[in-house]
Amino acid sequence: MNDTNKSGLIVVGGGITGLSSALTWALNHDVKEDPVLLIEKEPKTGGYVTSYEREGFLFDTCQMIPNISDILDYLGIEIELKKFKGYYMRIFLVNPETDEVKVLELPSGVETFKKQLMELYPNNAPQIEKFLDHSREMYLELFNLKLEPTGKEILKTLKMCPKIVANSSKTFKKYFEKFGITEPDVEEIFNVFAEFSALPAEQVTAIVPVSAMNSLLDGAFRPKDGFIEFSKKIEEKFQALGGELRLKTEVVKILVENGEVKGVQLKDGEKIFSDYVITTVDPMVAMKSMVGLDIIREVDKKYAKKVESVKMSTSSMNLSIGLDDEIDLDALGMDCGYNVITTGGDTFDRLFEAYEKGEIGFTDKRFHMGVVCPSLTTGSKPNITVRITPMALADWLELRENDREKYKERKQKWADFFIDKVEKYLIPDLRKHIKVLDVSTPATYARYSGYISGSVYDMAPYPDNFGRSRLKMRTPIKGLFQPKFVHGVFGCLLAGMQANDMILDRKIMNGNARYKA
Repeated sequence: MNDTNKSGLIVVGGGITGLSSALTWALNHDVKEDPVLLIEKEPKTGGYVTSYEREGFLFDTCQMIPNISDILDYLGIEIELKKFKGYYMRIFLVNPETDEVKVLELPSGVETFKKQLMELYPNNAPQIEKFLDHSREMYLELFNLKLEPTGKEILKTLKMCPKIVANSSKTFKKYFEKFGITEPDVEEIFNVFAEFSALPAEQVTAIVPVSAMNSLLDGAFRPKDGFIEFSKKIEEKFQALGGELRLKTEVVKILVENGEVKGVQLKDGEKIFSDYVITTVDPMVAMKSMVGLDIIREVDKKYAKKVESVKMSTSSMNLSIGLDDEIDLDALGMDCGYNVITTGGDTFDRLFEAYEKGEIGFTDKRFHMGVVCPSLTTGSKPNITVRITPMALADWLELRENDREKYKERKQKWADFFIDKVEKYLIPDLRKHIKVLDVSTPATYARYSGYISGSVYDMAPYPDNFGRSRLKMRTPIKGLFQPKFVHGVFGCLLAGMQANDMILDRKIMNGNARYKA
């Protein structure tokens, strides 16, 4: 192959993982000698971590982030993060038969959170304390894990990470049951952390809810000027270091020769060559279409089989709602990090069963949604976001492409359904204050991201689809990496650093799974 104008690295996909991958390379190379090229098919970078404007309102596509100051320091990114002031989370537990609502208010801070739960549920206080202390210790063990451990490091892990080792194959439900907590409300609270992954507690691997709970209880933040500022800052730093960015450019093929990556081919036929390629797009698209399973099978049949069995997360519906200045969101307690409106019990399990059948399981007797109010934290024009999972792709994409009127009707029908619930149980008279309504469906996510399933959280964290069982970041194609960690800004930033750490023989993170400043 002709390697004129060869790059050191090509990154496919300009979401947060791609931005992190490209910037980390630029920080560790002379880009005049080892150029780095970031390719994104959309007109802007950021992927699911961005903002967009509608009639004067700035809507974020991301909800909140934990304290990532150490990673931002490493990347050299200065950005003002605003911390949520109120409760970390409020759960509005609705009895669908009587319409009675029980509100569970959860404070920020691990110790404050623990103290309140123990005081509210004294009969389970010892069990709650044991569960939270054990979970905190398991979360901290993550900092001792190696990404590609040697034999000696595996033995060391067994000694230093006993709680992770003991629970790595357990679902959150099985893990939670070990502690003997019998209070239904307490179980409801902790199941919400599981549902942040868009999987029910009986299916998600235990470490994901434990990690989300601990990291976000330590502090939940938003960029002051919206999440678009976050991606723009990384992009600007990358380009200031000499990195090259191509927007509105689509990669259709990852070039491979004799089991080794050689570069990429664009939709217009142009071929660009490189020593390394990092792909951050849908693994089903990257491995099946861009590389080709036949090519992967020639190198590693086991990896090819894993590609075919990878499970992607659910899709979602998202309502971005701009409000007038007459509504007092502060008085409604909307300055908390997250509000969950749910019929509780087995609601999420039943909704997920419907999703797996390609159906929409929401009814007046069964619903679950998250409501966030970013404007009280950032000071922007009043707005809220309503996030609904799980929502199946079903025929949303087909309707969007072939019957726009029916697509709009269905979109409005479900938007009205969820707005009714928010108005009834959280924000009275919401409708009369709505100035702008923008609705994203699974078809929106599939079109925008290129994820054929409409997935919003990447590879789903089932026990057999996560950790050491996940699709490996280092592919069997020499020089080709696929950093697909888990959803969330922290995970995406970390994944880009991890891929570079592999390429540079542990120069960046010493082989650690988590960055240590």
